[in-house]
Amino acid sequence: MKDPVQVFEHSTLEVGEQGFKREQLDALARYNDRHSCAFFKVGHERLTFSHFVGVIQVGSLAIEILPKAEKGATGDKGKWQRALVEMLRRAGMFDVKAAPDADLHRGKSSLLDLYLDAFLCEVERLSHAGLVKKYRTTEANLYKLKGRILFRQQISKNLLHRERMYTAHQTYDRDNVFNRILKCALSLVAERLAVRTSLAARAATLSLSFEDISESRVTVETFDRLAWSRNTERYRKAIQLARLIILNYSPDLRYGREHVLAFLFDMNKLFERFILKELHRAQRNRDTLEITGQERKKFWNGRTIRPDIVATFGDGDGKRVILDTKWKIPKNDQPEDDDLKQMYAYNLHFGSHRGVLVYPQANNKQQGITGPYVPSEALRDYEHECATYYVELFDKDELKPRGRIGTDLIDKVICK
Repeated sequence: MKDPVQVFEHSTLEVGEQGFKREQLDALARYNDRHSCAFFKVGHERLTFSHFVGVIQVGSLAIEILPKAEKGATGDKGKWQRALVEMLRRAGMFDVKAAPDADLHRGKSSLLDLYLDAFLCEVERLSHAGLVKKYRTTEANLYKLKGRILFRQQISKNLLHRERMYTAHQTYDRDNVFNRILKCALSLVAERLAVRTSLAARAATLSLSFEDISESRVTVETFDRLAWSRNTERYRKAIQLARLIILNYSPDLRYGREHVLAFLFDMNKLFERFILKELHRAQRNRDTLEITGQERKKFWNGRTIRPDIVATFGDGDGKRVILDTKWKIPKNDQPEDDDLKQMYAYNLHFGSHRGVLVYPQANNKQQGITGPYVPSEALRDYEHECATYYVELFDKDELKPRGRIGTDLIDKVICK
């Protein structure tokens, strides 16, 4: 098994570096073109990555794009791989409780392995419990009456075969859209995606349990039309992972075998969702605190203004704090002018007297600052301020992300 290529966001990967080949570059360039060139920039014999993180498999090569808040070209890739997995898990975007954590900590598993392993674990759980059965309508030309006769088809097909009856009847079996989706994803894992032999073998073994289920083309509309019920709710995690696998797989049918599978996440949105989820967990025992995300208000000519996080607290006075997450390191620890102006508008429009720019902690030397806005001529009596806060992502030994991030934000930033 090839080791995955690990790079940091905003870094460059050149052909010939870490086993990266020209045909793989070409396949990724075509994939990027089909997605409006959002994921990276293609240069001469090189790729320059953007703010999207995650994993891309092109052919037999897996490329992990890791987040990094530290300055400089070097960094502990194992630490940031663990951070990405944990942030995805705690943000509710990927459940890796069953993933091979031991292999991850030894650096032997790629992020793609974790996705595929999590999917296979969910399918194994469903298979052991029994795949869901549903009613479906079946049309068939039979020698006995079963269900109701379809007279138009009966006349056209059985005019000379009066011993037969063309009927439509209800069948109660496992051949339904939920199991067809899982079968499609299992087929991709077993035949195209799994680089590790053990994962491919598990997927092939699980596929045997789906032999009586018909194959069908799975698209975005297939997932959008799913009708969930109490019986199918247990499928939700497996379907979510299957959706990632099926919809993010891009076969390179025209140019060869360098197929592409990409699980990529906007790091800015991931950091925002991660912080919001941490605040929601820490908020549970605080009755006077309300945390909301992406709250919209009309701003100008039909447009809206929408801060990342709005925190309201107090028994009756309704004090409000606006938090805006920024996955970047400000130069000289000073916020940019556009960010300060953005927080100024948030404070005025949402009635907040304090706005906070939340950054990742890059080193222990960074300190947050607070400063008041100068009163405007129109609102001389409205006093408000902007502050910066740096989130410490890791514990002291830097083995995993800290568990008190939300609590510290509430105690030190919101309710201080």
